Amino acid sequence: MYTHILVPVDGSPEAENAVGHAVHLADAVDAAIHALYVAGAPSGDESKDRAVAERGRRALEDVRERAEEHGLTVDTTVADGEPAATIAEYADTTNADLIVMGTHGRDGVDRLLNGSVAERVGRHVSIPVMTIRLGDGEQSVKSPLQAQRIAREKLELAGHDDAVIESPSHQRTAWVVHATDERGEYNVHINSASGRAKIVQLG
Repeated sequence: MYTHILVPVDGSPEAENAVGHAVHLADAVDAAIHALYVAGAPSGDESKDRAVAERGRRALEDVRERAEEHGLTVDTTVADGEPAATIAEYADTTNADLIVMGTHGRDGVDRLLNGSVAERVGRHVSIPVMTIRLGDGEQSVKSPLQAQRIAREKLELAGHDDAVIESPSHQRTAWVVHATDERGEYNVHINSASGRAKIVQLG
């Protein structure tokens, strides 16, 4: 079974979705997560390069946070270079036995002409490349009961097993669930479209 799972990130929704799959799989098989952000060569535009670096930092921090919530070993790396070749090289360096990547899921002539980074990576490596289309595994949260269940699971993963959960409120694109325990107060923000949850400590 897998012991080292590589998940390349770029800050896109497709990559974020793939991270969720990688984390859940790693949790199931007790594998380590290796997250890679390929920044590419410097553009010569200082402000643009800073924005690229910040995007990578946020994407990698998100992976670290999500992996650590599950008690997983995780390392994060920024590298320069052509994406497919750099990902393949990093897979070899980390002894990865699986790569999980997001994809737009394009079909037809556009896909054949342009290909995708995931397809090019597959031609560079001998290990499996799992491609995840945006929407795979996502769950639409339509009811307060669903929101409460997700909030409870999120809080338990974070060690708040005894938290008292209040009725969820819906705010545009997210559910907010207030909770308290002996350590403090929290809001659990749950994306209505994807079901992704984040705990925010209050005070």
